[in-house]
Amino acid sequence: MMNLSRAVVRSFATTTSRRSTAVGKEQIEKGYFEIRKVQEHFQKKDGKPVFLKGSAVDSVLYRVTMALALVGIGGMTKLFYDLSVPKTE
Repeated sequence: MMNLSRAVVRSFATTTSRRSTAVGKEQIEKGYFEIRKVQEHFQKKDGKPVFLKGSAVDSVLYRVTMALALVGIGGMTKLFYDLSVPKTE
């Protein structure tokens, strides 16, 4: 029973780098390289924030969000003005 627990602890304690060198480069998944390509695209230093690097849809969603935020701020400003200035009849 003690040997089984040691084997389990050892399997969790072994680092992934040691495991990956044991496996070899020929068994690396194809998806790993696709993920690396996407990571390089988003980490490129081009001056854009990361939330705009995806596609044109990101830019449209950002602009719509900013427009709705400004409309909300304008509505709150109008509400505060209407509540603070007495109506004359």
